Amino acid sequence: MRGKAMTYESENEAKANFDNVYVAATPHAYIAEMAKNGYEIGEQARPYCAAAVELLQEHTGSAWPVHMLDVGCSYGIGSAFVKHGCSFDEMVAFFSSRAPQDYRGACEAVRMWLNVTSPTCDIRTVGLDSSEPAIRFALDAGMLNGGIARDFEQDGAAPTEDEIAWFRSCNLMISTGAIGYVTERTLDIVLEHLGKDHPREYGPYAVVTMLRMFDGTPIKEVFERHGLTFGSVPSVRLPQRRFADAEERKRVIDLLNRHGVDTREWEARGRHYANLYVAAPSEQFDLLRNRMAEVRTELDGEPEAVGYIQR
Repeated sequence: MRGKAMTYESENEAKANFDNVYVAATPHAYIAEMAKNGYEIGEQARPYCAAAVELLQEHTGSAWPVHMLDVGCSYGIGSAFVKHGCSFDEMVAFFSSRAPQDYRGACEAVRMWLNVTSPTCDIRTVGLDSSEPAIRFALDAGMLNGGIARDFEQDGAAPTEDEIAWFRSCNLMISTGAIGYVTERTLDIVLEHLGKDHPREYGPYAVVTMLRMFDGTPIKEVFERHGLTFGSVPSVRLPQRRFADAEERKRVIDLLNRHGVDTREWEARGRHYANLYVAAPSEQFDLLRNRMAEVRTELDGEPEAVGYIQR
């Protein structure tokens, strides 16, 4: 999702710009560019997102099926990770060798692939992104059940009745790698309506990754304004991608050091790193965060395991 947010203007200027790959008709350029730069935050966050799905299902059963809103979803890749258990390597291999370059052929190939891939999570997925081509492909290819192509970072942007209905139907929000481009402006609109179709039930929950270069205060404040407790999951730090070049590495590390963040065991090794955050109604927050800690413990002792990187 690429907006014109001012909250994190200086931080975004320190990062490499990949805007051009978010507006193509198919995901081929996006996938290739992300693979080139070792992009992995979506797959790293997958076990935590899946655990939030399972927790909701345990408490709501079939009474309130899990509808997941992916904020900054691009081409619906996060949905494929969580719903179908796809790995990023599988995604790269598929689009480099099996998905035709033409739009119709690519959509049909993805639909066939997903039809023979049993979902690992029983959920419906909705995506929000400012890229209309990305949302269009995700819907036509079956990566998403619903899509919203809007940039709520713009002054005066307001959701339509249909968009509000999508937000109201979702009891889980995820965002992996989009915070920074997405700010409290977009989240204020989403959270006003999130999960309102089923008040007083479990949820809504949120699972969010945020690069260490971003101040989480505005994000925390917007969740709290909407009655949700927001906090980090201790001891979980996820690699997002390699730095695009030495210049990006220098800019980001200089920015972090100015903010008093120690990068020696993290970004100095050549990658962006993100912290993991969750949000829930106050009486359910510890339940959700404890479930995230259980996932971290399951992955502990496996330094190469997806979802938990220890240094």
